[in-house]
Amino acid sequence: MSEVHAVLIGVAQPAPVRWSEGDGRFVTATQPHQEHDFLFAALDGVGSDLTSYTMMIIDAAPDAVISRLETPEDTTLAAVTAELEKHVRREDPCTCSSLVIVLVGHGFQVQTWDPAEPDRMDELFALSDLPLIDDWWVPFWREARRDLTATIVVDSCHSETIVRGLFVPDPVIVRELVNDGPRRVIISASMDAQLAYEHSMAGQTQGVLTRGLELAWALPDNRASYETWFASASSIVNRTILQTAVMRIIDPEQTVQLVPPFTTGAPTA
Repeated sequence: MSEVHAVLIGVAQPAPVRWSEGDGRFVTATQPHQEHDFLFAALDGVGSDLTSYTMMIIDAAPDAVISRLETPEDTTLAAVTAELEKHVRREDPCTCSSLVIVLVGHGFQVQTWDPAEPDRMDELFALSDLPLIDDWWVPFWREARRDLTATIVVDSCHSETIVRGLFVPDPVIVRELVNDGPRRVIISASMDAQLAYEHSMAGQTQGVLTRGLELAWALPDNRASYETWFASASSIVNRTILQTAVMRIIDPEQTVQLVPPFTTGAPTA
């Protein structure tokens, strides 16, 4: 039986972090803070954003199994990666045929000398203890079971390749005819060099991408496919001038974007 599973990850107040030369990794930054520590402001709209995605997913797939990770205990690096891995592993696989991953919170960049990063920048998503680096996603996707399709939405700064682990120049729609894991659609709030913003109206705060996707979702015709949904939502997001929504289609056949969002359905005519 085809099932939709969703993992919604929202971090309103990530832990401050610093790079440790001795450990060769990020560690939690203790006080007194140092000049190069990464400190993150609280985000007011994370809870509203997760609720928006929950409603849209249930709209499309009423029987979807949704895991919502937003407490400090649930959004540690260990907890988040364990939850994601259980949906894609080949041994003892879960029952989903369609996986939705949503990341809402702070993204940030750091310089790297890794030759696999032509822009010499790593993108990271801030969690409640340690950040999730884009490089983590490369083996995650490569080793994932292939009978799965995936949808990833990232509403954060520097988010275009934050779940890809690869730098590509700046088109609004990126088409990759590669077979390096499950066929997937990634919708990002901003290009790698851009910040992403929140929008407040009528007492509610949301990420600009989330707000655009929700407004587009309100028109049933936009739900015919990821392409139509993204076309409508990106026209709203990109009006801000400050950020540019990006859709990345990773599929040798370039058909995964033609199905209705958040479903296991066939492409629309």
